[in-house]
Amino acid sequence: MANFPLAGLKVLDFTRVVSGPYATRILSDLGAEVLKVEPPEGDVTRKLYKRESGVSGYYLQMNIGKQNICVDLKADGATELIKKLASKADIVIENFRPGIMDKFGIGWDDLSQVNPRLIMLSISGYGQTGPEREKAAYAPVVHAETGLLARQVEMNGAYPTDMQFAMADSYSSLHAIIAILSALRTRDQSGEGQYIDLAMLNALHSSDDYAHLALDNGWPKAPENLVWDAPEHRRIMITGDLKWLWIVFSTKDGLSDPAPQGADIPTKARLRREAMEKHILSYESFDALTAALDRLNLAWGEVKPFGPDIYEEPAIKTLGTIVDVTDDAGNARRTVQSPYRFSNSRSGIDSDTKTARRGENNVAALQSWLGLTDEEISHLSDSKVLLSD
Repeated sequence: MANFPLAGLKVLDFTRVVSGPYATRILSDLGAEVLKVEPPEGDVTRKLYKRESGVSGYYLQMNIGKQNICVDLKADGATELIKKLASKADIVIENFRPGIMDKFGIGWDDLSQVNPRLIMLSISGYGQTGPEREKAAYAPVVHAETGLLARQVEMNGAYPTDMQFAMADSYSSLHAIIAILSALRTRDQSGEGQYIDLAMLNALHSSDDYAHLALDNGWPKAPENLVWDAPEHRRIMITGDLKWLWIVFSTKDGLSDPAPQGADIPTKARLRREAMEKHILSYESFDALTAALDRLNLAWGEVKPFGPDIYEEPAIKTLGTIVDVTDDAGNARRTVQSPYRFSNSRSGIDSDTKTARRGENNVAALQSWLGLTDEEISHLSDSKVLLSD
């Protein structure tokens, strides 16, 4: 992993689903050695939207590039093994419910004693100490309790449904990376590690660009519909206030005002929007429309169907957004690549990267991290501390 920004760092990963695995995927993409500690039952996302052969794309996307050991934390000897691994780690990340790591004797108080330089981060729904600390929390729950779903209903007049994007999970992962890198910087200066309590509730509120309205007891106005029917039975998003779009089309693109003199504001708005709808559809082709929008310096984007074709766009290929990899069954697969493009460093995964099976790296990881002998590793397997597929 030479020339990767985080090369040399060791990460012990106790996370599953999204909020933690995405964070450790980023750390792995940046060159850290991530050792995922998977429970005997496996990460639930291994079988989420699963294909006929090979691990699910969901699991592959969040966990490719990581080593994998499978440990039964309930087995005799498991706690001692985890403490040994933590003594060699720079970072530990977990997203169990609060108190679970302590229950197994591998919480912050336990691990910091064996490694004072350790940085440990816990992701939970409501934080480690609050009154709702033990409440189960997945992204949709946080979307509901932060007011996000209600706001969408109020603005769009629709029945509350969750978005097809685990925003709370993804934002928590990104904030986790910021916190970890900050703690690493502090450790460089002081030599001491520290514990980070990251609540998904906080992560989403702090990332919400409408938070100021709630704090001021205000409410966002109903959004203007900026999606338009376009030539060739396509649809296009044109950003900008409708008043501004009208000014641009009427002063620079020859669109006449259909509103009669003395019309009230609602009537003017309705007639002008109808005129813009017809104007946009009047172009002879979609390309002619977008050429005009570019000439008018209006930002636009085609409303494209969700599917594999969105990754065939020239811009996507130029950015290297998709990478060919191999799943745990040896099947050729594709997944998303790291988005970071450094001038003097590398990031991401190589095209020959393979998704690890549950416990696939039991032997190699324990030899590398702890220098254990084959006999010692066999003993851990025989005592059911270690498992594998």
